[in-house]
Amino acid sequence: MPNPLTIALTAPGMMGAGIGARLTAHGCRVIVPLEDRSQASLDRARKAGMVHAGWDELGQADMILSVVSPEHAEATAERVAAANPGARALYADLNAITPERARRIGRIAEGAGMRFSDGGIIGPPPSDSGDPVLYLSGAGAAEVAGLRAYGLRTEVLHGPVGEASALKLSYAGITKGLAALGATMMLAASRAGVEEQLMAELGVSQPGLARDFARSIPGMLPKSGRWVSEMHEIADFIGPDHPEHGIYRAVAALYERLHDAHLCDGDEAETLRDLVRH
Repeated sequence: MPNPLTIALTAPGMMGAGIGARLTAHGCRVIVPLEDRSQASLDRARKAGMVHAGWDELGQADMILSVVSPEHAEATAERVAAANPGARALYADLNAITPERARRIGRIAEGAGMRFSDGGIIGPPPSDSGDPVLYLSGAGAAEVAGLRAYGLRTEVLHGPVGEASALKLSYAGITKGLAALGATMMLAASRAGVEEQLMAELGVSQPGLARDFARSIPGMLPKSGRWVSEMHEIADFIGPDHPEHGIYRAVAALYERLHDAHLCDGDEAETLRDLVRH
């Protein structure tokens, strides 16, 4: 087994906790700030074997892995940098953000003395049934890729900061965009009274797509609230000069509405569950 590392995570969300659990299982010491966290976050951190550390202690780690919602990525980097001036850690931003935002975060980290890697995670949290891939770019990418020795799947993209973020958003725009497209037309068919005919036709002429929707749409509903800011990042990535960026502004609004429906067992969430179940 390689020499143990101290790895800091910025938050114990589902992905962060999954990564933390994999690293602790391979001998790393994993620290995370836990003040003002929900009970669910505290439980995830404890189950993953992570231990509490103040924000001003994160810079003492070998690496800092930022895994937060996209809208918090830049503020998180600023908080870490302000609390750890002169830190020598490597800061890896693994969030679903635009290449431009990744470059800004790189400047924040490097301004505090840290090395930097841009990253994008494709796949679900690490588990017995599967692992995500951490795509990495920028000068610090090869160093972060060394986490493969501690149980993580990593791939280095031999390009500048922003390349991994571009890949992540391109992939997410397809996979999460398809789920949104399916949900949109199933709901439209339901309002028109032809939902059963639509699902029957998909099953006959597009069986692969029907199977994908049966898996992706129920899984999308509880996650849809977390995907709203990611859809806005994708729209920014496409850019306002291209009219199709508006597709993802609309998808963000759809996911926000479906998340509300999921939380209150609303009609649209129930309709989608029923259609893909049958």
